[in-house]
Amino acid sequence: MTDISTSTLPAGLGDQSPRRPDARRLRLTSPAGWTTAFATAALLLYTTLTTGVFLDIRYVLAALRTTGKSGMSPSEVFTHRPFFYRWLIAGLDSVTGGSNAVREALMRLIGLALCAAAGLLLHRALRSRIPQRDAMLVSGLAALTLAFAPVIDYLQPEWFAIVFAICAIATALGVRNRWQAVALAALPLGLAVLMKYSTAGTAAMALLIVFAVDRVRALLLAATTAVATGLLFAVSAWSGSREVQWLRDMPHINAHALGSDPIVVSELLRRTAEYLGDRIALTPVLALLPGALLLFSATLTSRRRRVEATIVTLLLVAGGLSAVVYQGNWFAYHGENLPVVAGALTGLAIGRWYGRYGRPPLCLTVLAFLLGVADPLLTLVRDDVNVDTLAWYACAASLVAALVDLLRARTAGRPRSTFRVPVAVPTLALVVCLAVTVWPTSGVRIILGKVVTTNAELKVQARSAETAAKQVDAELPPGADVLYLSFGQQAYYIDHPTSCRYPFPTFLNVPKLLTEVPSLTSSRENVRCITQEHPAAYAVYQPSWLSLGVIDKQVAADIRNTYNCPKPTTGQQLVVCTLRHPD
Repeated sequence: MTDISTSTLPAGLGDQSPRRPDARRLRLTSPAGWTTAFATAALLLYTTLTTGVFLDIRYVLAALRTTGKSGMSPSEVFTHRPFFYRWLIAGLDSVTGGSNAVREALMRLIGLALCAAAGLLLHRALRSRIPQRDAMLVSGLAALTLAFAPVIDYLQPEWFAIVFAICAIATALGVRNRWQAVALAALPLGLAVLMKYSTAGTAAMALLIVFAVDRVRALLLAATTAVATGLLFAVSAWSGSREVQWLRDMPHINAHALGSDPIVVSELLRRTAEYLGDRIALTPVLALLPGALLLFSATLTSRRRRVEATIVTLLLVAGGLSAVVYQGNWFAYHGENLPVVAGALTGLAIGRWYGRYGRPPLCLTVLAFLLGVADPLLTLVRDDVNVDTLAWYACAASLVAALVDLLRARTAGRPRSTFRVPVAVPTLALVVCLAVTVWPTSGVRIILGKVVTTNAELKVQARSAETAAKQVDAELPPGADVLYLSFGQQAYYIDHPTSCRYPFPTFLNVPKLLTEVPSLTSSRENVRCITQEHPAAYAVYQPSWLSLGVIDKQVAADIRNTYNCPKPTTGQQLVVCTLRHPD
């Protein structure tokens, strides 16, 4: 690997010095710069005010709010998310106020501030190692990819892990003293690991990036991060929580985890390819990765460095996919780090292309713009189109576009005209590509090439859940303690307190085929919320989510023996159950 901090620029790239005109920053005083800045700000404001948060985030918020009203802290509550993520979301929620819509918009706004802070830290670290323009594009596009993340990704543990990982990279490479750098970077990188444990893959990707720049710092950072992660986990285990117990029990309720069934390599590769197609369709900037890698490699002067760049990129993609494959659920947000890699590498490729040829890679820029405007048009034919197929065509198109740009550059050389295309132009094209995620017709859940849920449909589902919650709330006495036998989004709108450490019966809502789950400590604790001597006087039951015919027979019997639940009417999502033997 080459240490960028000490290596000299390759021959022909001497004009990339930050003091030369070709390395100047992205100028916002030009018409193109103002257009890019205004369009970016307008799109970010639009998505902040209109998108809200995904139901997984509402699940966590509902768990923290409903148990908090009963006096429990985030340390004590099971939300299917680790200790530090629970406290992080609780902290964000505590500084908001107003209606749910206002609070969600404020949380998204805080998320944008975190993206900006991470981007600024990365820019400050990179500007002493690479030209100013390259540093601006890499850090800016990494931050914008996070800021424009689809609602299914935004504020998820994987999203926060990337924010922490970027901060760790910036600290490790930006602090002059090596020992101070790794000591300071170990904390955010340890937090990246502990956002969800499976996010260790994102931390490993950050270490790989640092290793590509400075081997010694990367090795020292790996060692200090291991210590920091252990200490942080010890804090979570000693805080009055059941973190060790939940870490031990949670894998048993995931029937799809790698190793739970015999591994068939061909099937695993097929499913991985399908997942990548879904992920590219969700965030088309990922389709630019092959072309960006080709253009970036073309600016390197030696075969060894080109091979290194290719290997590092492939390892980053493999690292991003490892957590997805291991968990086996194939959820889109498990691969949120892949678009960030693509956005940052595309920015680096464009910056170096300017430094070498004095102009943007025209074909790749046009393709990025087309990917951004084509997605809304696909709504006209989406029912008849497999978007995975289009996603892979887009990847092939990025390679073709990069090849054409490379051939044009080698035949034309540097432009002789004094007119230069501002860096803001390709940046605007990439913003349009990233902003695909904000449109009402854009997909939120894409499974096996089919758009299952769009942004607009997600809002309809939320309104339906809110309406059902209002009907339930009308049947409950004000402030009454309840037992939730429902998913978290419903409780998010009901907002009645619960005294159960497991506010939503995740450990009970498992198929009967997972025979070991009822014997888990967490499962027995969850059951005691139902069978205790003084259970809640009311239960909110969601038949479509907690089917008594699917879960363990004894658990279903305990629910029936404790509560009298009326049969739901047609279209009724929730029913209010009353205690059979009230005191």
